[in-house]
Amino acid sequence: MKFKHLLLTAVASVLLGTEAFAASAYGYDAVSNEALYTSMMRNLRTLQTDLIGEPIYFMAQNLMLEIQAVHKEKPYAWVGQVHRFISLAENMYPASLGHPSVGTEDKYDRIRRQLLLLRDYPMHQVSDVKEEAISPEGGQAAAFHEANKQWLQHKRSEFFQFLSAPAPTDGSMQMFKLYSSGVVCRTKGACIGIDICYQDGTYDGERRDELAQALDVVYVTHAHGDHYDIPLLRRMLDLGKIVVAPSTMEKHLTSYSSLKGSKLFLWDENSAPADPMTTTGSVKTQAYMSGQGDEPCLLYLIELDGWRVAHIGDNSKHENEAFYENHNRADIVISPVFQGNVAFFTHTMAAPNPLNIDQIYVNIHENEWHHTVDHRVPFSFMYNNTGALGNSSFSYPLYIATDCGESFTLYK
Repeated sequence: MKFKHLLLTAVASVLLGTEAFAASAYGYDAVSNEALYTSMMRNLRTLQTDLIGEPIYFMAQNLMLEIQAVHKEKPYAWVGQVHRFISLAENMYPASLGHPSVGTEDKYDRIRRQLLLLRDYPMHQVSDVKEEAISPEGGQAAAFHEANKQWLQHKRSEFFQFLSAPAPTDGSMQMFKLYSSGVVCRTKGACIGIDICYQDGTYDGERRDELAQALDVVYVTHAHGDHYDIPLLRRMLDLGKIVVAPSTMEKHLTSYSSLKGSKLFLWDENSAPADPMTTTGSVKTQAYMSGQGDEPCLLYLIELDGWRVAHIGDNSKHENEAFYENHNRADIVISPVFQGNVAFFTHTMAAPNPLNIDQIYVNIHENEWHHTVDHRVPFSFMYNNTGALGNSSFSYPLYIATDCGESFTLYK
Protein backbone atom coordinates (compact mmCIF):
# COMPACT_ATOMS: atom_id res chain seq x y z
CA MET A 1 0.00 0.00 0.00
CA LYS A 2 1.34 3.40 -0.93
CA PHE A 3 0.22 6.58 0.76
CA LYS A 4 0.40 10.11 -0.62
CA HIS A 5 0.91 11.74 2.74
CA LEU A 6 1.11 11.18 6.50
CA LEU A 7 4.31 9.12 6.20
CA LEU A 8 6.34 9.55 9.37
CA THR A 9 8.57 7.20 11.27
CA ALA A 10 7.80 6.62 14.89
CA VAL A 11 9.81 7.60 17.88
CA ALA A 12 11.20 5.93 20.94
CA SER A 13 8.89 6.27 23.91
CA VAL A 14 8.56 9.78 25.30
CA LEU A 15 7.73 9.52 28.94
CA LEU A 16 5.93 12.26 30.76
CA GLY A 17 5.91 11.97 34.51
CA THR A 18 2.96 9.86 35.61
CA GLU A 19 3.31 10.02 39.38
CA ALA A 20 -0.33 11.12 39.69
CA PHE A 21 -1.42 8.13 37.62
CA ALA A 22 -1.45 4.39 37.47
CA ALA A 23 -1.21 2.20 40.45
CA SER A 24 -3.00 -0.56 38.53
CA ALA A 25 -2.03 -1.96 35.12
CA TYR A 26 -5.15 -0.74 33.41
CA GLY A 27 -5.83 2.70 34.76
CA TYR A 28 -4.79 5.35 37.18
CA ASP A 29 -5.81 6.27 40.68
CA ALA A 30 -8.30 8.98 41.51
CA VAL A 31 -6.44 11.96 42.94
CA SER A 32 -7.29 15.47 44.06
CA ASN A 33 -7.45 18.40 41.70
CA GLU A 34 -4.27 19.89 43.20
CA ALA A 35 -2.31 16.67 42.67
CA LEU A 36 -3.42 16.51 39.06
CA TYR A 37 -2.66 20.19 38.56
CA THR A 38 0.85 19.89 40.00
CA SER A 39 1.69 16.82 37.91
CA MET A 40 0.20 18.36 34.77
CA MET A 41 2.26 21.56 35.17
CA ARG A 42 5.43 19.53 35.66
CA ASN A 43 4.76 17.60 32.46
CA LEU A 44 3.86 20.74 30.58
CA ARG A 45 7.31 22.08 31.47
CA THR A 46 8.80 18.80 30.20
CA LEU A 47 7.01 19.27 26.89
CA GLN A 48 8.22 22.85 26.67
CA THR A 49 11.87 22.27 27.49
CA ASP A 50 12.05 19.23 25.21
CA LEU A 51 10.89 21.29 22.22
CA ILE A 52 12.89 24.50 22.35
CA GLY A 53 12.66 26.29 19.02
CA GLU A 54 9.32 24.74 18.04
CA PRO A 55 6.17 26.93 17.91
CA ILE A 56 4.64 24.72 20.58
CA TYR A 57 7.42 25.78 22.99
CA PHE A 58 6.04 29.31 23.07
CA MET A 59 2.43 28.05 23.16
CA ALA A 60 3.24 25.94 26.21
CA GLN A 61 4.97 28.88 27.88
CA ASN A 62 1.93 31.10 27.36
CA LEU A 63 -0.39 28.38 28.63
CA MET A 64 1.57 28.02 31.87
CA LEU A 65 1.46 31.77 32.45
CA GLU A 66 -2.30 31.86 31.79
CA ILE A 67 -2.96 28.93 34.14
CA GLN A 68 -0.81 30.32 36.94
CA ALA A 69 -2.46 33.74 36.65
CA VAL A 70 -5.92 32.43 37.54
CA HIS A 71 -5.29 29.21 39.46
CA LYS A 72 -5.67 30.62 42.99
CA GLU A 73 -9.07 32.15 42.31
CA LYS A 74 -10.22 29.51 39.78
CA PRO A 75 -8.59 26.20 40.78
CA TYR A 76 -10.37 24.20 38.06
CA ALA A 77 -9.79 26.60 35.17
CA TRP A 78 -6.74 24.62 34.03
CA VAL A 79 -8.99 21.75 32.89
CA GLY A 80 -10.61 23.78 30.11
CA GLN A 81 -7.39 25.68 29.37
CA VAL A 82 -5.48 22.44 28.76
CA HIS A 83 -8.27 21.07 26.55
CA ARG A 84 -8.15 24.17 24.37
CA PHE A 85 -4.35 24.14 24.18
CA ILE A 86 -4.22 20.48 23.09
CA SER A 87 -6.97 20.96 20.49
CA LEU A 88 -5.11 23.91 18.96
CA ALA A 89 -1.80 22.02 19.00
CA GLU A 90 -3.38 18.93 17.43
CA ASN A 91 -4.48 21.07 14.49
CA MET A 92 -0.83 22.09 14.06
CA TYR A 93 0.46 18.52 14.50
CA PRO A 94 -2.34 16.29 13.18
CA ALA A 95 -2.54 12.50 13.38
CA SER A 96 0.07 10.83 11.18
CA LEU A 97 1.41 7.43 10.27
CA GLY A 98 4.30 6.06 12.27
CA HIS A 99 5.90 2.78 13.23
CA PRO A 100 6.45 2.13 16.96
CA SER A 101 9.21 -0.42 16.41
CA VAL A 102 11.51 1.97 14.54
CA GLY A 103 12.65 3.78 17.67
CA THR A 104 13.98 6.93 16.02
CA GLU A 105 13.80 10.39 17.53
CA ASP A 106 11.34 11.99 15.13
CA LYS A 107 10.41 15.35 16.63
CA TYR A 108 6.94 15.50 15.03
CA ASP A 109 5.93 12.15 16.46
CA ARG A 110 7.41 13.10 19.84
CA ILE A 111 5.17 16.18 19.94
CA ARG A 112 2.13 14.08 19.07
CA ARG A 113 2.86 11.63 21.86
CA GLN A 114 3.31 14.36 24.42
CA LEU A 115 0.05 16.03 23.42
CA LEU A 116 -1.84 12.76 23.83
CA LEU A 117 -0.22 12.07 27.18
CA LEU A 118 -1.16 15.57 28.30
CA ARG A 119 -4.81 14.89 27.39
CA ASP A 120 -4.88 12.29 30.19
CA TYR A 121 -5.00 15.08 32.77
CA PRO A 122 -8.25 16.94 31.99
CA MET A 123 -9.94 13.60 31.29
CA HIS A 124 -9.20 12.43 34.84
CA GLN A 125 -12.83 12.71 35.84
CA VAL A 126 -14.08 11.81 39.31
CA SER A 127 -17.61 11.69 40.61
CA ASP A 128 -19.19 12.46 43.97
CA VAL A 129 -20.46 8.93 44.58
CA LYS A 130 -19.40 7.24 47.82
CA GLU A 131 -17.82 4.31 45.98
CA GLU A 132 -15.23 6.58 44.34
CA ALA A 133 -11.61 5.87 45.24
CA ILE A 134 -11.24 9.27 46.91
CA SER A 135 -13.49 11.91 48.33
CA PRO A 136 -13.16 14.63 45.68
CA GLU A 137 -12.51 18.19 46.67
CA GLY A 138 -15.62 20.34 46.72
CA GLY A 139 -16.66 21.15 43.17
CA GLN A 140 -14.08 18.93 41.50
CA ALA A 141 -16.47 16.49 39.82
CA ALA A 142 -18.79 19.25 38.57
CA ALA A 143 -15.90 21.32 37.22
CA PHE A 144 -14.36 18.39 35.34
CA HIS A 145 -17.77 17.37 34.03
CA GLU A 146 -18.48 20.85 32.65
CA ALA A 147 -15.05 21.28 31.04
CA ASN A 148 -15.11 17.87 29.38
CA LYS A 149 -18.65 18.36 28.15
CA GLN A 150 -17.74 21.68 26.54
CA TRP A 151 -14.80 19.98 24.83
CA LEU A 152 -16.96 17.14 23.50
CA GLN A 153 -19.60 19.55 22.23
CA HIS A 154 -16.90 21.43 20.32
CA LYS A 155 -15.75 18.12 18.83
CA ARG A 156 -19.35 17.32 17.90
CA SER A 157 -19.45 20.48 15.76
CA GLU A 158 -16.20 19.44 14.06
CA PHE A 159 -17.68 16.00 13.42
CA PHE A 160 -20.60 17.41 11.47
CA GLN A 161 -18.25 19.61 9.48
CA PHE A 162 -16.46 16.37 8.61
CA LEU A 163 -19.72 14.72 7.54
CA SER A 164 -20.83 17.69 5.42
CA ALA A 165 -17.52 17.91 3.53
CA PRO A 166 -17.27 16.40 0.02
CA ALA A 167 -17.01 12.61 -0.08
CA PRO A 168 -13.52 11.13 -0.47
CA THR A 169 -12.14 10.47 -3.93
CA ASP A 170 -11.68 7.02 -5.46
CA GLY A 171 -9.23 4.90 -3.50
CA SER A 172 -9.24 7.01 -0.36
CA MET A 173 -10.92 6.62 3.03
CA GLN A 174 -11.64 9.16 5.74
CA MET A 175 -11.88 8.17 9.38
CA PHE A 176 -13.22 10.16 12.31
CA LYS A 177 -12.68 8.96 15.88
CA LEU A 178 -15.94 9.94 17.47
CA TYR A 179 -15.80 8.85 21.13
CA SER A 180 -14.77 5.83 23.19
CA SER A 181 -14.63 2.90 20.73
CA GLY A 182 -16.68 4.76 18.14
CA VAL A 183 -15.35 5.48 14.66
CA VAL A 184 -16.91 6.62 11.40
CA CYS A 185 -15.36 5.38 8.14
CA ARG A 186 -16.23 7.16 4.90
CA THR A 187 -15.37 6.32 1.28
CA LYS A 188 -16.72 7.59 -2.02
CA GLY A 189 -19.56 5.07 -1.93
CA ALA A 190 -20.29 4.40 1.73
CA CYS A 191 -20.34 5.82 5.25
CA ILE A 192 -20.40 3.46 8.24
CA GLY A 193 -20.28 3.87 12.02
CA ILE A 194 -18.98 1.33 14.52
CA ASP A 195 -19.81 1.43 18.25
CA ILE A 196 -21.33 4.90 18.09
CA CYS A 197 -22.01 6.25 21.59
CA TYR A 198 -24.07 9.40 21.10
CA GLN A 199 -26.19 9.52 24.20
CA ASP A 200 -26.72 11.95 27.05
CA GLY A 201 -23.51 12.74 28.85
CA THR A 202 -21.34 12.60 25.71
CA TYR A 203 -22.73 14.40 22.67
CA ASP A 204 -26.20 14.78 24.26
CA GLY A 205 -27.96 13.38 21.22
CA GLU A 206 -28.08 16.70 19.39
CA ARG A 207 -28.25 16.40 15.59
CA ARG A 208 -28.86 12.64 15.94
CA ASP A 209 -31.24 12.61 12.97
CA GLU A 210 -28.59 14.30 10.84
CA LEU A 211 -26.13 11.59 11.83
CA ALA A 212 -28.61 8.82 10.95
CA GLN A 213 -29.19 10.42 7.55
CA ALA A 214 -25.45 10.43 6.83
CA LEU A 215 -24.70 6.82 7.82
CA ASP A 216 -25.44 3.78 5.65
CA VAL A 217 -24.70 1.15 8.31
CA VAL A 218 -24.15 1.18 12.07
CA TYR A 219 -22.34 -1.74 13.72
CA VAL A 220 -22.43 -2.65 17.42
CA THR A 221 -19.76 -4.96 18.86
CA HIS A 222 -21.46 -5.63 22.22
CA ALA A 223 -24.14 -4.41 24.60
CA HIS A 224 -22.08 -2.21 26.94
CA GLY A 225 -23.59 1.26 27.15
CA ASP A 226 -20.61 3.15 25.72
CA HIS A 227 -20.80 1.16 22.46
CA TYR A 228 -24.27 2.00 21.20
CA ASP A 229 -27.03 4.58 21.17
CA ILE A 230 -30.55 3.10 21.05
CA PRO A 231 -32.31 6.22 19.65
CA LEU A 232 -29.74 6.34 16.83
CA LEU A 233 -30.20 2.64 16.03
CA ARG A 234 -33.99 3.01 15.98
CA ARG A 235 -33.79 6.10 13.78
CA MET A 236 -31.49 4.24 11.37
CA LEU A 237 -34.06 1.45 11.06
CA ASP A 238 -36.92 3.97 10.66
CA LEU A 239 -35.01 5.42 7.70
CA GLY A 240 -34.50 2.00 6.13
CA LYS A 241 -30.81 2.01 7.05
CA ILE A 242 -28.90 -1.06 8.26
CA VAL A 243 -28.00 -2.00 11.84
CA VAL A 244 -25.74 -4.98 12.58
CA ALA A 245 -25.49 -6.07 16.21
CA PRO A 246 -25.15 -9.09 18.51
CA SER A 247 -28.38 -10.89 19.39
CA THR A 248 -28.16 -9.48 22.94
CA MET A 249 -29.26 -6.13 21.48
CA GLU A 250 -32.61 -7.54 20.33
CA LYS A 251 -34.35 -6.56 23.58
CA HIS A 252 -33.71 -2.90 22.74
CA LEU A 253 -35.05 -3.28 19.20
CA THR A 254 -37.96 -5.71 19.62
CA SER A 255 -40.33 -3.76 17.39
CA TYR A 256 -37.89 -4.20 14.49
CA SER A 257 -36.54 -7.72 15.02
CA SER A 258 -39.75 -9.39 13.78
CA LEU A 259 -40.78 -6.68 11.33
CA LYS A 260 -40.84 -7.81 7.72
CA GLY A 261 -38.50 -5.71 5.65
CA SER A 262 -36.49 -4.53 8.64
CA LYS A 263 -32.80 -4.11 7.95
CA LEU A 264 -31.74 -5.25 11.40
CA PHE A 265 -29.14 -8.05 11.32
CA LEU A 266 -28.68 -9.83 14.65
CA TRP A 267 -25.77 -12.25 15.09
CA ASP A 268 -25.24 -15.06 17.56
CA GLU A 269 -22.57 -17.73 17.90
CA ASN A 270 -24.13 -19.75 15.07
CA SER A 271 -24.52 -17.01 12.47
CA ALA A 272 -21.02 -16.18 11.23
CA PRO A 273 -21.01 -17.18 7.53
CA ALA A 274 -17.99 -18.49 5.68
CA ASP A 275 -18.49 -15.88 2.96
CA PRO A 276 -19.01 -12.15 3.47
CA MET A 277 -22.55 -10.89 3.71
CA THR A 278 -23.32 -8.01 1.37
CA THR A 279 -24.75 -5.50 3.80
CA THR A 280 -25.51 -2.71 1.36
CA GLY A 281 -24.03 -1.43 -1.91
CA SER A 282 -20.25 -1.54 -1.64
CA VAL A 283 -20.26 -2.69 2.01
CA LYS A 284 -19.68 -6.33 2.93
CA THR A 285 -19.62 -7.75 6.45
CA GLN A 286 -18.16 -10.75 8.22
CA ALA A 287 -18.37 -11.30 11.95
CA TYR A 288 -17.40 -13.82 14.58
CA MET A 289 -18.77 -14.14 18.09
CA SER A 290 -16.26 -13.67 20.89
CA GLY A 291 -16.59 -11.92 24.25
CA GLN A 292 -15.26 -11.98 27.78
CA GLY A 293 -17.38 -13.16 30.70
CA ASP A 294 -21.09 -13.27 29.97
CA GLU A 295 -21.12 -10.47 27.41
CA PRO A 296 -20.93 -11.61 23.75
CA CYS A 297 -18.81 -9.39 21.52
CA LEU A 298 -18.67 -9.47 17.73
CA LEU A 299 -15.35 -9.34 15.92
CA TYR A 300 -16.00 -7.48 12.68
CA LEU A 301 -14.29 -7.58 9.32
CA ILE A 302 -15.95 -4.95 7.13
CA GLU A 303 -15.15 -4.15 3.51
CA LEU A 304 -16.17 -0.84 1.97
CA ASP A 305 -15.02 0.22 -1.49
CA GLY A 306 -12.03 -2.10 -1.28
CA TRP A 307 -10.91 -1.07 2.23
CA ARG A 308 -10.95 -3.86 4.81
CA VAL A 309 -11.53 -2.75 8.40
CA ALA A 310 -11.22 -4.99 11.50
CA HIS A 311 -12.82 -3.79 14.76
CA ILE A 312 -12.91 -5.87 17.96
CA GLY A 313 -14.68 -3.58 20.44
CA ASP A 314 -13.06 -3.85 23.86
CA ASN A 315 -14.50 -7.11 25.16
CA SER A 316 -12.89 -9.79 23.01
CA LYS A 317 -11.20 -13.04 23.96
CA HIS A 318 -7.81 -12.78 22.30
CA GLU A 319 -7.73 -16.44 21.28
CA ASN A 320 -10.90 -15.89 19.23
CA GLU A 321 -9.16 -13.20 17.22
CA ALA A 322 -7.58 -16.04 15.23
CA PHE A 323 -10.78 -15.54 13.18
CA TYR A 324 -8.85 -12.93 11.18
CA GLU A 325 -6.26 -15.46 10.05
CA ASN A 326 -8.96 -17.16 7.96
CA HIS A 327 -9.60 -14.09 5.79
CA ASN A 328 -7.49 -11.77 3.69
CA ARG A 329 -5.56 -9.18 5.67
CA ALA A 330 -7.36 -6.05 6.87
CA ASP A 331 -6.02 -2.65 5.82
CA ILE A 332 -7.13 -1.02 9.09
CA VAL A 333 -7.20 -2.76 12.49
CA ILE A 334 -8.98 -1.02 15.35
CA SER A 335 -8.51 -2.13 18.93
CA PRO A 336 -8.29 -0.66 22.44
CA VAL A 337 -5.36 0.81 24.33
CA PHE A 338 -5.31 -2.37 26.41
CA GLN A 339 -3.06 -5.27 27.27
CA GLY A 340 -3.35 -7.81 24.45
CA ASN A 341 -2.71 -5.81 21.30
CA VAL A 342 0.34 -7.94 20.52
CA ALA A 343 -1.94 -11.01 20.48
CA PHE A 344 -4.42 -9.19 18.24
CA PHE A 345 -1.74 -7.96 15.83
CA THR A 346 -0.18 -11.45 15.71
CA HIS A 347 -3.48 -12.83 14.40
CA THR A 348 -4.31 -10.03 11.96
CA MET A 349 -0.80 -9.93 10.51
CA ALA A 350 -0.84 -13.73 10.01
CA ALA A 351 -3.80 -13.36 7.62
CA PRO A 352 -3.22 -14.03 3.91
CA ASN A 353 -1.93 -10.91 2.17
CA PRO A 354 -2.34 -11.38 -1.62
CA LEU A 355 -2.31 -7.62 -2.27
CA ASN A 356 0.84 -7.03 -0.14
CA ILE A 357 -0.79 -4.30 1.94
CA ASP A 358 0.61 -2.48 4.97
CA GLN A 359 -1.67 -2.90 7.96
CA ILE A 360 -2.47 0.21 10.01
CA TYR A 361 -3.46 0.21 13.70
CA VAL A 362 -5.93 2.83 14.97
CA ASN A 363 -6.39 3.05 18.74
CA ILE A 364 -9.73 3.28 20.53
CA HIS A 365 -11.14 3.29 24.10
CA GLU A 366 -9.06 5.74 26.03
CA ASN A 367 -9.95 8.81 28.08
CA GLU A 368 -13.64 8.14 28.66
CA TRP A 369 -14.64 10.73 31.20
CA HIS A 370 -17.96 9.11 32.12
CA HIS A 371 -16.23 5.94 33.33
CA THR A 372 -14.84 5.39 36.79
CA VAL A 373 -11.16 6.21 36.98
CA ASP A 374 -9.82 2.65 36.87
CA HIS A 375 -11.59 1.98 33.56
CA ARG A 376 -9.70 4.63 31.60
CA VAL A 377 -6.38 3.46 30.24
CA PRO A 378 -4.00 6.40 29.74
CA PHE A 379 -1.88 6.95 26.65
CA SER A 380 1.22 6.32 28.79
CA PHE A 381 0.11 2.68 29.03
CA MET A 382 -0.22 2.49 25.24
CA TYR A 383 3.31 3.73 24.61
CA ASN A 384 5.10 1.81 27.35
CA ASN A 385 3.36 -1.49 28.03
CA THR A 386 4.79 -4.49 26.18
CA GLY A 387 1.28 -5.77 25.46
CA ALA A 388 0.28 -2.51 23.77
CA LEU A 389 2.96 -0.57 21.82
CA GLY A 390 5.90 -0.81 24.21
CA ASN A 391 7.49 -4.04 22.96
CA SER A 392 10.52 -2.98 20.93
CA SER A 393 11.18 -6.52 19.66
CA PHE A 394 7.69 -7.10 18.22
CA SER A 395 7.07 -6.37 14.55
CA TYR A 396 4.20 -3.92 14.91
CA PRO A 397 2.06 -2.66 12.04
CA LEU A 398 2.05 1.01 11.14
CA TYR A 399 -0.05 3.04 13.56
CA ILE A 400 -1.99 6.29 13.80
CA ALA A 401 -2.45 7.40 17.41
CA THR A 402 -5.68 9.39 17.49
CA ASP A 403 -7.46 11.52 20.05
CA CYS A 404 -11.24 11.76 20.39
CA GLY A 405 -12.59 14.12 17.74
CA GLU A 406 -9.72 13.72 15.28
CA SER A 407 -9.96 12.67 11.65
CA PHE A 408 -7.52 11.67 8.95
CA THR A 409 -7.51 10.47 5.32
CA LEU A 410 -5.69 7.47 3.90
CA TYR A 411 -4.92 6.71 0.26
CA LYS A 412 -4.16 3.50 -1.56
